[in-house]
Amino acid sequence: MANGEEKSNNDLYAVLGLEKECTASELRNAYKKLALRWHPDRCSASGNSKFVEEAKQKFQAIQQAYSVLSDSNKRFLYDVGVYDSDDDENRLHCGHFPLVELTA
Repeated sequence: MANGEEKSNNDLYAVLGLEKECTASELRNAYKKLALRWHPDRCSASGNSKFVEEAKQKFQAIQQAYSVLSDSNKRFLYDVGVYDSDDDENRLHCGHFPLVELTA
């Protein structure tokens, strides 16, 4: 993979073809457009297994980008550079308990 492609895959905004300042509506529209274009079921009609595999990978990247950027808390963490997708995976397996202030 070329360095430019690798960087764009790490930049969730670039995956969706958006700027950091995009609105929720722009985010949703970009996601819908790309999800329809790269959905593996739609791409499987071509019969080209390489293309289908590429579509699966792009579709997963699109879903991940939208999952983070459409959630205001995750988007904030991503924008300030502290978002870790591994934390989301751990919460799915361990349960998510909101942080609460404990008072004595």
